[in-house]
Amino acid sequence: MSNEKIAIVTDSSSSLDFLPNQYDNIFIVRMPIHFGSDEYIDGLTITVEEFYSRIDKESIIPTTSQPSLGETLELYEKLRDEGYTDIIHLPISRGISGYYQALFSIKDMVEGVNVHIVDTKCTAVILGYIVLEAARLVSENKSVLEVLEYCDYLANNFKVYFIVDDLKYLIKNGRLSNAAGFVGSILKIKPILTFNEEGQIIGIEKIRTTKRAINHIIDLIIQDTQKYKKVQYLMSYAYNPPLIEEFKSMVSESFDLNVFFESVMPSVIGAHVGSGIIGLGYFILEK
Repeated sequence: MSNEKIAIVTDSSSSLDFLPNQYDNIFIVRMPIHFGSDEYIDGLTITVEEFYSRIDKESIIPTTSQPSLGETLELYEKLRDEGYTDIIHLPISRGISGYYQALFSIKDMVEGVNVHIVDTKCTAVILGYIVLEAARLVSENKSVLEVLEYCDYLANNFKVYFIVDDLKYLIKNGRLSNAAGFVGSILKIKPILTFNEEGQIIGIEKIRTTKRAINHIIDLIIQDTQKYKKVQYLMSYAYNPPLIEEFKSMVSESFDLNVFFESVMPSVIGAHVGSGIIGLGYFILEK
């Protein structure tokens, strides 16, 4: 609406670095990555290529931390000073990071701008899609309420299935909610993961061999989406060219690859899943 100037804020877990767009009202707060005592800033002081190369070569399992609340507050102030009346903040899922909850401690500290925090329940390419859809609606002069309602709809109407090569990253960093009894690093077992309704990562199945696991999630996507009038398909993967090539080749046997909204998995998510991750998903756009 004419009296609202809306900024969209997200973090570097959103894959926005790999999703070219024309919007000038999207702002990214970056997350720190730690290799032992060495700290890097995702997308600034370490590239995705450098990150995945390091985790494949080194024995250290990297960790991440929340974006700085101080820097987030400074961004809010900067946006206010630039004339924005409203900030829609789309952070990484509260189910895998404390950042969402921490934002409520600062959202009212900046006078003169309204901060709206969305429970996205997701990350990576899923979050990136929601961010870009929010920016699209703003460009179409939709109101803050309309944008928030659609973001909330998308956050509650997606499904994604991930295959990981090794659960050690998720278990080490405490990001697999039902880790007990779900260790799959032996006997070529490939765990299939998803987000639950709280935005937590959970294991749902174990499939033997990568090829069978890929075929299984392709079948799940086909079965899931048959009952909907319109969906947006999603694809995500880490920085593992041979695996990506095999993955896309198998998916192309059932889908036109052009229907997928796709992206590399950002480094801050790679820290919790490793380089051997691939995923397919969808948003329900029309039921």
